Amino acid sequence: MGVKKFKISHQRKNCIGCGSCVMYAKNRWKMNDKDGLADLIGGKEKGDYIVAEADIDEFNDNKEAEKVCPMQIIKIDKKLK
Repeated sequence: MGVKKFKISHQRKNCIGCGSCVMYAKNRWKMNDKDGLADLIGGKEKGDYIVAEADIDEFNDNKEAEKVCPMQIIKIDKKLK
């Protein structure tokens, strides 16, 4: 059986560039030098969202990033694979 995974979704168009996601989950988030908004590392566009799959060892950090985002545009899929 492989490593458990979970899904992160980011509605980047509503990002204000505060950087709180980077503070809590720097291995999955970075600030974009061009527009000052957050990028979900490894994310792919799916409609209005950027979506990435991450290993379970990143879950707690990204759950915290979801919680502290002032725009509430980070969503962690509760269903683990």
